[in-house]
Amino acid sequence: MVLHAPSARHLATHKTSSGITLAQGAIPPCSAAASVLRDARDTPAPKPACETPRTSIRPNPGVALPKTRPTPQPLRAAPTGAMPVMRRYEVSSLGKNGDIVESRHVAPATSLFESAFSAFARGTLLTTSDGLCAIEDLVPGMKIETVEFGARPVLWIGSMTILPEAASDDPEQTRMTRIMADTFGMGRPMADVMAGPGARMLHRPAALRELQGKGARSGQVFTPVADFEDGMSAIRITPPRPVTVYHLCLDRHASIKVSGLDMESFHPGLGLEQRIGPNALSVFLSLFPHIRSLDDFGPLAYPRASLATLDSLTAA
Repeated sequence: MVLHAPSARHLATHKTSSGITLAQGAIPPCSAAASVLRDARDTPAPKPACETPRTSIRPNPGVALPKTRPTPQPLRAAPTGAMPVMRRYEVSSLGKNGDIVESRHVAPATSLFESAFSAFARGTLLTTSDGLCAIEDLVPGMKIETVEFGARPVLWIGSMTILPEAASDDPEQTRMTRIMADTFGMGRPMADVMAGPGARMLHRPAALRELQGKGARSGQVFTPVADFEDGMSAIRITPPRPVTVYHLCLDRHASIKVSGLDMESFHPGLGLEQRIGPNALSVFLSLFPHIRSLDDFGPLAYPRASLATLDSLTAA
């Protein structure tokens, strides 16, 4: 069967860079959607809007021979516009059958999303049931030593890349905190620690030292590491080059041993569903394959409070 093209008098045409002839003014498939991702703070991939999320499953190698995951690609700043800035997030989670599921996601580059991926810089040492392990060598299924519950399995590890000059809804999201060795006592930390904007540390403030108990009654709270900046032993810095940062979820919220410090495992906090809309909540939960609802994160092990809030209690 022979098809006759319309007369050139009625339909002007042009050729795309790939040699396809289109009607004048027609938009090639996926170009509108792809432009959104090209504006994102990320290295563009071929036709990103047309791709399905990249997910791979591999057998759990166990704790003896952990494998390092690929480093996330850096992201690009987007020009000012109506569309939100997006970025790439890398996720590694423990499947129901014990396999490790790795996936790549594109989601908003807001502090709410980034805080789930930005606690510990590459090279940070965590205490596992088999000894010290760098965060980049950790894999789901390995067990992390917690202060409250002993060794608990890692269910989820997220990572992203902090770009110093990238656009952000919160400039503090591109800064990190360097904690010098022995800042909080001998071996706390054992060596310098580079903490990201999503990191919180467990401590007992002076205003709550009279409390004796467990959890919220213990007088201990999680406070953002950035609040401990003093310009001498805890220094806020803007990294000179891209830095890969990580966070992790256990089977329950807890404080974990990080180079001698008690740091917080990830938890989205209470009342998240009241702070964001249903669409944003759906995207957020999609980053956690092991979670079906916010209730699955469980309760907070300890309350959270900034140093400013704690100082106000002391003054009162």
